[in-house]
Amino acid sequence: MGSVAEAWPISHVCIIGGGPVGLISSILFRRHGFQVTVLEKNPTREEVGAGIQLHPNAVRVLQNVGVFERVRKTAIVLPHLLLKAYKTGETLWDQDFIADTKRYGAPLIALHRTSLQACLYEEALAQGVEIRHGVDVKPADVDLENGVLRLSSGEVLHADLYVGADGGRSAVREALTGRAPQPVPHGRVVMRILIEEKEMLARPNLRHYAEDGNMVVWLGPDCQVVTYLLDGTFNIAFTWPWSKNPTDAFMKPQPVDIDAFRAGLVGWHPDLLEMLSLTSGVFQWMFFEPTIDGDEVPWVDNNSRFVLAGDSAHQFLPYLGQGLAMGYESAALLAALLGKAKTSDQVRDGLAIYERMRKERTGLMIRATLRQGRLTQMADGPLQEARDRELRESPLPTAGCPNMMSDPFFQRWMWGFDAEKAADEAWEKYRRSCQSLPEGFVLVPRLRVMLG
Repeated sequence: MGSVAEAWPISHVCIIGGGPVGLISSILFRRHGFQVTVLEKNPTREEVGAGIQLHPNAVRVLQNVGVFERVRKTAIVLPHLLLKAYKTGETLWDQDFIADTKRYGAPLIALHRTSLQACLYEEALAQGVEIRHGVDVKPADVDLENGVLRLSSGEVLHADLYVGADGGRSAVREALTGRAPQPVPHGRVVMRILIEEKEMLARPNLRHYAEDGNMVVWLGPDCQVVTYLLDGTFNIAFTWPWSKNPTDAFMKPQPVDIDAFRAGLVGWHPDLLEMLSLTSGVFQWMFFEPTIDGDEVPWVDNNSRFVLAGDSAHQFLPYLGQGLAMGYESAALLAALLGKAKTSDQVRDGLAIYERMRKERTGLMIRATLRQGRLTQMADGPLQEARDRELRESPLPTAGCPNMMSDPFFQRWMWGFDAEKAADEAWEKYRRSCQSLPEGFVLVPRLRVMLG
């Protein structure tokens, strides 16, 4: 290991991407004393997006950095999850989120993405983060050999560490892997619909959906509908089958003829059809297959100057609501590990620990998410009937429950994760192992080697 007298290896962290993961990363790194710059490609502060869920493992990160109470002011605490049959409206399963809140010390909330983004932006500025707008980093700008960003404008940006939090079409990921992303259609699209809360309250049949504040998932044939209240609006996410042929894929949102779509929903519950009658101008987005990276796909460069976080490292489908939570966990773990590193060797090893831990957990979560999607989007038939019967007749959630958020073992693994505790435990294990290693032996990403 390096000498304790060696200069502190990281003082300036540059985060590429000013979305929810980039901003929470900036706040976390500031908490550990780093100078932080965020590069955002949008020329001005821009907040876009529909409703999002934050589960207890994500909320815990917000609590730890002291912004949750601000976020909570524009959020809805979801009291229950109801799984309903799409034809009859029968409630097949009722999960008590309030009891889960007491178990994990953090609630499950829903809010506008714009509200979350605004809170994080303001906190980042208050903590001294420099946010630069209009800096669009391209793969060719990432100079891995020299550990700098060489922008097309001619500017050279220097930092001790660069965090690629630049989303699913990440320039940093493309530079690290040497190839552009090749999206594979998942066979689903999602229609995101917002209805004014007052419109729901004015309809006798729909009023209780807004007043109760529950998350409701309607289990349809090869599809599902997720509904919940936001601050002043009612959110509907309608997931629908689509071609898996790459030639039928689309990258930008497409308009939907909602009247024609609604007319084709023969046999669906009248409440859902009435909800769809309250909106127009609906758009749909394409779902793509998530990728589970193995050891052959680097999240860290060989010089330990660039690292991936959030969607650039691990993209998720929404069936367990864990996409943003996994990004927050990764940001918290990365900042906590590097906050402990006092030498260049420890930075290298800390990044290797981060990569190993996050690939394992996010890979398992991606598989679980795909399984949940299969369970909630079954075609009508014997398997769907057996699923509904199990949900309807189970007195208590058990291992293997079709609603995986209720599975007591999976739930504890998913929502009980504490990134800072995990970092402390991993670093202590690493520290103990280093005491028995010969001089010059260090961990590097994907390999352990003896330096000559």
